Amino acid sequence: MKFDKNTIIGFALMIIMLVAFTWYQTNQQKAAMLEQQRLDSLALANAPAPAPSNTAILPVASATNDTVQQLVAAQADQARYGLFASARSGEAKRFVLKNNKVEVTINSKGGLIEKAEILSGYKNFHSGENVRLWHDSLSTMKMVFYLNGQGPIKSDELFFDGQITGNDTDGNAQSITLKMASSDPAKYMELVYSLLPNSYQVNCKVNIVGLDREMELSSKPVALEWFVMGIPNEKGLSAERQKCSVFYRENGEDRDYLSETSSDELKTEKDLNWMAFKQDYFSAAVIAPAGFKTGSYMQVGVPTDSTSTKNYFANLILPVTPGSASSSDLQFYLGPNDYKELSSTNAEEFDRIIDYGWSIIGTVNRYCIRPLFWFFQSFIGSWGLIILLVTLTIKTVLFPITWKNLLSSAKMRVLKPEIDEINKKYEGKDPIEKQQATMALYRQTGVNPFAGCIPVLLQMPILYAMFRFFPAEIVLRGKTFLWADDLAAYDSIFSWQTNIPILSDIYGNHISGFTILMCISTYLYSQMSMGSQPQMAQQPGMPNMKVMMNLFTVMMLFFFNNQASGLALYYFIANMTSIGQMWVIKKYFIDEAAIRSKIDDNKKKPKSKSSFMQRLEEAQKAQRAKLEQVKKQQKG
Repeated sequence: MKFDKNTIIGFALMIIMLVAFTWYQTNQQKAAMLEQQRLDSLALANAPAPAPSNTAILPVASATNDTVQQLVAAQADQARYGLFASARSGEAKRFVLKNNKVEVTINSKGGLIEKAEILSGYKNFHSGENVRLWHDSLSTMKMVFYLNGQGPIKSDELFFDGQITGNDTDGNAQSITLKMASSDPAKYMELVYSLLPNSYQVNCKVNIVGLDREMELSSKPVALEWFVMGIPNEKGLSAERQKCSVFYRENGEDRDYLSETSSDELKTEKDLNWMAFKQDYFSAAVIAPAGFKTGSYMQVGVPTDSTSTKNYFANLILPVTPGSASSSDLQFYLGPNDYKELSSTNAEEFDRIIDYGWSIIGTVNRYCIRPLFWFFQSFIGSWGLIILLVTLTIKTVLFPITWKNLLSSAKMRVLKPEIDEINKKYEGKDPIEKQQATMALYRQTGVNPFAGCIPVLLQMPILYAMFRFFPAEIVLRGKTFLWADDLAAYDSIFSWQTNIPILSDIYGNHISGFTILMCISTYLYSQMSMGSQPQMAQQPGMPNMKVMMNLFTVMMLFFFNNQASGLALYYFIANMTSIGQMWVIKKYFIDEAAIRSKIDDNKKKPKSKSSFMQRLEEAQKAQRAKLEQVKKQQKG
């Protein structure tokens, strides 16, 4: 076998490297043995005096190993945590802040909130215990800060010394101070908590003293890192999850939120006023009066099991400015999504954690529907009766609109024979000419074909507002009526345990009694409403409206089965009220003979074209001219 020059050089280099590495490893091992012998000698020199002969004596080797391990661990802590190395050891103590509404547990290991339990009467539907906002053992809150030379430090790896600094008249702690000391008494981190009386609010002041040189606050600020696994507190997990997400407000923007139906995340581009982990009817939130800094991060995830509602995460950059004594004020809200309680925080748009709907829908709910409920609640105890009175009040206010709509339908019904004649006369001819003849008839008779549309459009915001109000309003939570045990969740007159594929996913494992009543009333109302409309000829290719209405009723049976029973109860009462109003209006307020007479009189009077009609006819002429031009081009 022949070796060329390059091969020989390569083998020689490999041998040299192997010898050098072996020599280096041997010297390192010898140095480690010498250091271990030095440490063992030091440990033996500092060991306590021998115990009396009647006392069991631990083997010297065991005591030495333990001491060595402690010294090695201490050195590792010093290298990792710097001047906070001494805070690595301590006892995890729990301090409880408590008033008549909430109990908050703070762990001295990490110095932050570990548990929040609501004491004001709200119960978990499944266990009957007080509502808790997250799984304690699976959720964490910590602060992350940076030390020069040590990198990121997490507060849950360190211990704080704490003391109660204030109590209420019942002896419950109202304020505590936690201090994480360093090797220098003039340098420390301090957390001062205070629970406001008769409130769900916990104030927290973060003080960073004497650490302006050790902490890189200008380039690597302090962050609050919070992970929460939400506890299911409501009757239906699927419906509850659809109203759980991260709500927030950026400076100068409207309240916003991450997706409620899928996993979502956001890195802020502006300072953040507040952030809330919304749990349907409850929230764990934090407010920063000075604003969390741009670049804060929020995330929500949908779990695959049924043990939690949503998984929440936030990394919020605290507004701590560099200096010898820096501080940041935080305000935690740990309580129900009750409008009055949320408003008491004075945080802008914080009450909009309650999602009453967008734009005009939310306005109607906040300033019309909600005050109406509060008014009846002030002197009526039955929530079923309150819903009845609210419904009757709304339908009474809308009565003139309903009457206007039915009057328009009556006019169209009286005019139908003449419209049928026009359709027959222009059958197979130019559709624009037929449309012009129809509009001329409306102008002569004084009938506005669009008059019935306006009342319907005016009612739509209120109808949809109620759809958003019931699932969002906490005052209905836990309220009973007839067979419904919770007007904020679905009711059930029959249920089963067997999971039926597909059906259980879209319908559920129960039958809602109020939903059935609502669907029956919807069917009756649609039949009466269709009967009051003029029967127009079915256009080719157009769907049958009667079939569509019946299909819509069946779809409602599935859609509302898992919705709040209070909502189905409202729509049932509203439908029955509408049926009664329709009967009264048609019997006592509308005289078709008088309408016919007025139409005939209008025909005898010359009518000038309104500006709307003029614009409509001009548009028709332009359309007709365009069609003729297209036909000429096609022929050419």
